[in-house]
Amino acid sequence: MSETSTRQLVYLSHLIIQIGSWAFRIGILIGLVQSGMSAAGLGVAVIFAPIIFGSLFLSPLVDRSDPITAMMIINAIRICALLAIFYTDGADAVLSYTAIAVLSLVQPVYVSAEVAFFRRITSKDGMISVLRNIANIDWVTYLLGMFAGAVLSDRLHLPGVLALNISAVWLSLMMLFGIKQRSKTVWSTPEPPSSGTILDLTPLYPTFFAVFLLNLGAGIINVYPAIRATARGVLDKDVLLTIVMINGLLALLGALAAKPVFNWLGALVTIAGAAVLLAACLGVMSLDAGLPMVIASSSAMLGFGQIFSAAAQTHMVSSVAPDRAARLSGLFQCCTCSGVAGNGIAFLLLGDRLPFGMIVLICAASAFLAFAVATFAVVRSGHSQVSGPVDH
Repeated sequence: MSETSTRQLVYLSHLIIQIGSWAFRIGILIGLVQSGMSAAGLGVAVIFAPIIFGSLFLSPLVDRSDPITAMMIINAIRICALLAIFYTDGADAVLSYTAIAVLSLVQPVYVSAEVAFFRRITSKDGMISVLRNIANIDWVTYLLGMFAGAVLSDRLHLPGVLALNISAVWLSLMMLFGIKQRSKTVWSTPEPPSSGTILDLTPLYPTFFAVFLLNLGAGIINVYPAIRATARGVLDKDVLLTIVMINGLLALLGALAAKPVFNWLGALVTIAGAAVLLAACLGVMSLDAGLPMVIASSSAMLGFGQIFSAAAQTHMVSSVAPDRAARLSGLFQCCTCSGVAGNGIAFLLLGDRLPFGMIVLICAASAFLAFAVATFAVVRSGHSQVSGPVDH
C-alpha cells in the first residue's frame, strides 16, 4: 500500500471513529445534565481527568511501537468499555463513570499514535497541514455526530447512541487491520533520533502553561450550551441542537483558518492573538443577552480556540524529532485536558454557589492570563517563528 493511500485511510478511520465519539459525548452529556448540575460537573471531570494520566504516562509508549498497532489495541479497549455501559441503570451510574474514565484514559494514546504516525512520514514544516486536516475532520464529525447523537438520544435514548459508537469503532478497527495487513514498509523522516528528556523542553514551558490556562477557561463550553438551553429546569433539545450545530460550523471555519493565520503570523503570535480574542468571547458569553448572542459568542470562542490549538500543537510537536512526537502530543493533550478537567471541578464546586455568568467571567480571566503568558513567550523569543513553507 502506498504512503498516500495509507495516509488517506488513516484520515478516513479518524473521521468514522469521531462521528461515533461525538454522538456518544452529547448523548452522555444530556443524560448527566438531566441528572443534575453536580452530575454534569462530575461527568466533565471524569471525561477529562483520566486523559491527564494517559497523556503523561501512556502516550510516550507509542514512540517505541508501531502506531497502527497501538490504534487497533485502543479501539478494542473502547469496544469493551462501551459494551459495559449497556449494563448500567443510567448515565450517572458508577459503572458508567468507570467506563467513561477508561475511554478517556485511552483517548490521548490514540491521538498520540495518529500524530506519531503522521510525524514519521511528514516533515516538521508540514505538520501544520496535518493538524489542520485532523481539526477539520474533528469539526465536520462534530456536526454529524452531535446531530446523530441528539436525534438518537431523543428517539432511542442512550442505548441507540452506544450502538452507533460501537459500530463506528468496530469499522475503524477493521480499516486499521486492513492497513496493517497491506503495509509492508515503515515510513520515517530522515531526521536523526533523539534521546532528550523533559528538561530539554524549557523553551516550551510558557506554551504548556498558556495551553493549560486557556483550557481552564474555555472548558466551560462543555456545559455552556446545555445550561443556556435549559429554562426553568427543562432542557430544550431544539435550542441545544441549534447552539451546538452553529458552534461546530464556526469551529470548522476556525480550523480552516488556522493554517493561513499560522503561516502569516508564526506560532507564538498566533497563540497570543487567539488567546486574547477567545478571552473577549468568554466575557461576552458571561452575559445572558439572549440566544443570538449566546450562539455568536460561543461559536466565535470555539473558532479562535481551533486556531490557538493548531498553532500550539504544531509549535510543540515540530520542536522535537519524530521519535518524540507521541510524547509531545501527549504533553499537549495533558495541558489541554488538565485545564478542562480543572474547569469541570471548579464548576462542580461553584455551580450551586455563584451565578453562572460570574463563573463564565472567571473563565474569561483565566483565558486572559493565557494571553499574558503567550505574550511573554513572544517577547522572550524576539518574535521567532516556526512557520515556513508547508506541505499540502
